[in-house]
Amino acid sequence: MRYYRKGNAFLEEAEPEAVEAAEDEIAAILQGLEAGDEETYERVGEVVDAVLGGMKDCLARLPAEFDEFVKETRFMRDGSTDEIAERLKETDHAVYEEDAWQLELDDWGIDKNLVFLRSDDTSLYTTRDLAHHEWKFANYDQAVTVLGEDHKLQADQLDATLELLGNDTDRLGHVIYSYVNLPEGKMSTRRGTGVMLDDLLDEAIDRAREAVERRMDDRIRDDDLTEADVERIAHQVGIGAVRYDIVSKQPAKAITFEWEDALDFEGQSAPFVQYVHARCCGILDEAADAGVEVPGVTEDADGVVDAGALDVDAAVFETEAARDLLREVARFPAAIESAADDLEPHTIATFTREFADAYNAFYRECPVVTAESDELRAARVALVAAAKHTMANALDVLGVEAPESM
Repeated sequence: MRYYRKGNAFLEEAEPEAVEAAEDEIAAILQGLEAGDEETYERVGEVVDAVLGGMKDCLARLPAEFDEFVKETRFMRDGSTDEIAERLKETDHAVYEEDAWQLELDDWGIDKNLVFLRSDDTSLYTTRDLAHHEWKFANYDQAVTVLGEDHKLQADQLDATLELLGNDTDRLGHVIYSYVNLPEGKMSTRRGTGVMLDDLLDEAIDRAREAVERRMDDRIRDDDLTEADVERIAHQVGIGAVRYDIVSKQPAKAITFEWEDALDFEGQSAPFVQYVHARCCGILDEAADAGVEVPGVTEDADGVVDAGALDVDAAVFETEAARDLLREVARFPAAIESAADDLEPHTIATFTREFADAYNAFYRECPVVTAESDELRAARVALVAAAKHTMANALDVLGVEAPESM
């Protein structure tokens, strides 16, 4: 990001002759890529791979995993971008204005033309993106494009142009995210007011460590947490807090990231819902130590736990709190299906908060290991096991770790 800022600062502040020379060099690189010049590809590829490697290392901390990174030069080298440009030129909506080929998209309610080819026959980002999307359509049943709110026009132009080219745009979904702001104001890479993700995660871990050390009051286990436990929890809670706080917001709503909210153990936050999983683990360990059988679970081929496989007889539960918790366990699969269909991961975060409220009510009202009868104790232990695995699965969907102790 610092090089991006330096480049923009140079172009904004340098003498006109220097700016012109830099722009000529940029144009030469683009022309070399379009012409298939191997030396240019190697030069650009070396820089791209270095930047991408740093991004991968940073994203791995979240963790955010990717099956494949598809480089736009792929579609320049295989001729896809040139083919897109030629097909667009042949449409009735193509015009050559202001030294560039453009598309008039008024028929789609878009009053800004899409420029798809410069006067020197070099393509633009959107042209290559069109080739990328047609590649997606050829290889996948459904495509989802995630963009920032400043690219809303681009998303509309992309949809319209793909339809113009004869693609089934019903197979393409867009998720437009608003900015993540700090209390001090909006972040901007161009102005240098952005925040490095590594720095954000480091501070999150430090703050989480401080919070854990303040809360070491043996709420779950009789033994004190070791330094290794504290460090593990600090990473799980700190990184989880960053992921959870952002994914829990509706995409269209602007996000202001507040440390106090993200790391609030009593609020609607990652620590709040992670604590439910830790409490479940503590109760199940206590039950096992007391000689109570803790029911097992089943996992599918992907390692996803099936909490529904736990044998819980609802008729045994005499309190509304226990029945409410059981209902929350039962509705989890439908919540996942709905979130996937609607492209709304924030609804799973909402589910975890509602689940945490139901579990905490059960925790307050229903003793487990000291239940009045063996039958009731077995049912409550089974319910806690189901709750544990439901919360673990929900957090896993959100990319948040489920601590066994906090």
